[in-house]
Amino acid sequence: TTSLSNPRVAGQWHDFELATATELTDPDTDGVYTASVDLAPGLHAYKLVYDVDANTEWVFDPAQVRRKYIDGEENSAIKVRDCNVPELVVESSTVARLDPGQGTYQASLSFVDGFDQTGPEPSAFEASLVKDGAATALTGTELAVASDGTVTIDLAGLADGKYRLLVTAATQSGRASEPLRLVFWVEAEAFSWQDALIYMVMTDRFRDGAPGNNPGPTSGADSRADWLGGDLEGLRLAIADGTLDQLGVRAIWLTPFQTNPAGAYLAADNVTLVTGYHGYWPVKAREVDPRLGGAAALRAMVAEAHAHGIRILMDYVLNHVHEDHEYVTAHPSWFRTGCVCGTQNCDWTGHALDCMFRDYMPDIDHTVPEANAQFVADAVWWIDEFDLDGLRVDAVKHVEEVATRNLSAEVRETFEKTGLRHFLMGETAMGWNDCADPCNDENYGTIAKYVGPHGLDGQFDFVLYHGVSYRTFAYGDEGMLHADYWFQHGQSKWPEGAIMTPYIGNHDTPRFVSMADYRGQDSAHERWIVNNQWSNEAQQPSDSEPYRRMRIGMSWLLALPGAPLLYYGDEYGQWGGADPNNRYGWRPDGQLNADELATLVHIRKLGKARQQLVALRRGGYQSLGATQDTLTFARHVPNGSVAVVGLTRSYVNEPVTVDLTGLGVSGGTVLHDELGGPNVTVTGGGTATFTVPAGGAVILAP
Repeated sequence: TTSLSNPRVAGQWHDFELATATELTDPDTDGVYTASVDLAPGLHAYKLVYDVDANTEWVFDPAQVRRKYIDGEENSAIKVRDCNVPELVVESSTVARLDPGQGTYQASLSFVDGFDQTGPEPSAFEASLVKDGAATALTGTELAVASDGTVTIDLAGLADGKYRLLVTAATQSGRASEPLRLVFWVEAEAFSWQDALIYMVMTDRFRDGAPGNNPGPTSGADSRADWLGGDLEGLRLAIADGTLDQLGVRAIWLTPFQTNPAGAYLAADNVTLVTGYHGYWPVKAREVDPRLGGAAALRAMVAEAHAHGIRILMDYVLNHVHEDHEYVTAHPSWFRTGCVCGTQNCDWTGHALDCMFRDYMPDIDHTVPEANAQFVADAVWWIDEFDLDGLRVDAVKHVEEVATRNLSAEVRETFEKTGLRHFLMGETAMGWNDCADPCNDENYGTIAKYVGPHGLDGQFDFVLYHGVSYRTFAYGDEGMLHADYWFQHGQSKWPEGAIMTPYIGNHDTPRFVSMADYRGQDSAHERWIVNNQWSNEAQQPSDSEPYRRMRIGMSWLLALPGAPLLYYGDEYGQWGGADPNNRYGWRPDGQLNADELATLVHIRKLGKARQQLVALRRGGYQSLGATQDTLTFARHVPNGSVAVVGLTRSYVNEPVTVDLTGLGVSGGTVLHDELGGPNVTVTGGGTATFTVPAGGAVILAP
């Protein structure tokens, strides 16, 4: 029998000396061991220590989010605030909306005195309400401060939109608290990130709203990988004119908008010169690239998005910078250089945490506490300064876990005092293996380990992409039975509460339509052609079949649980092979051919159906039956609404009968097809019979 004894806490405050570690005690024998240590403000590393028989074990604190490296060793870490200044603590926070323009917000805050215990100075408390960058001081009945420092906030008559309430307390000795940020939305239906259809925008390739920003051709750069002219004003215009509303978009993920270098650099082929139009080579920590419109354009775009109920996610690069980045010069010890991923003695797996993506992209060393702290602080600055709604974290498996854990902790503590979630989604590129458990456990496990209460809210579902997205819907190698099985299998692998992002294309994959075009049907359409970057690239489809497959794939994708991704241009079936050919400029309706327009119309219907049906956003997935060509499933909210989805890749209409017993649908219920097909009436026995149109879909709901 294993015997555990002598629990202690050892930390950097005493150089981790075991002899002077503080004992953990359990005086009331309730199984909870505690200790008290006096610490200065700051982030302190520590570990829990206990004896196991004759051995001493040093372990992380499982209840602690933060981590910190000391001399290359990872530890748990606790952040101690400055106890000399007062603090405000949220006791209650409530937002309500009865009618448009009639939003209310109430909050109660308690006062925690500073170390000098001089008491609160109510007259020096301040509060301001910020909306779309404009701040208004709270006055009169909106803000009441009691003699003991208790704060009561009561706001009424609020228009729909996003608000930030900044509250600062003060003591009689003149010390002020850090601003307390109370972030909330007033809207008809409280938003959940399960509601999000995420639209990915590569800003430079989207829409040119301010031609004066355009830099012109870059010397030596291949025109396909040079700046095209899209900007933040172009995105604002697309939001303002309803282009994204028509798709049912509820969130936008923008590629990084930090300033990138001016010149061109060698691509992976070591021949072609490419630029940083994509944003992933930052040279400035806290500057919006002028070629995208600068800070004013970003503020205007965010305000426009919020006016439409759309959330904004910044793509934040936490793995690397460009060699011209200001921090490389000022703090060279924060970065690792020399080992380039994929070169001799520097493979992608063994050196995942310390290799450079290119020799001009120094790798951020998050084992250096100062480096980690600065990049986390910069992320918080971006969210705070521009009223962002979350982050997409780039290249997660290539950074130490301390990076995502400390980022998550800081974002949660800074912006989520009201309970409003700021979405953190990650990119951890993995694959899929066509075999039974446990052969995909590494794929699932590597993605899942970063998700949870101590990390990200969700990640891109790479396993589903490689297992189903193109194999079933672009190539047709696998059938609907395969799609049904692997989606359900994946759902069982993700942490509880994870909001995963399924996708059929993004900026790092060949366009889905081109994969569906180059599916190996003849020598001119070999599959490998879509991976060509600089010669013999994939061309525009010459027939309708790829678009047909695109519409079927999107019918599946946009009906799945999670926060699915719609890559710009995929709404009409933009074509193109591997990067940079998957990043051609976005085109408006007037520049689309008949197949693209048909695809756009269909995907607009899918997006609006998802937006309008709660079950299609928040319901669980329940398979109702599958064949090789046809799939039916329900999205069901327990004790609530239901939606029935049917799709087929068959070239003939497919009659289907499904059993809806147990889904709360009574006999005689009329189900309406959100995609425009005929109504269906549920029988007294709880079944429904309908026809899925050839190469099409139905979305049925009461």
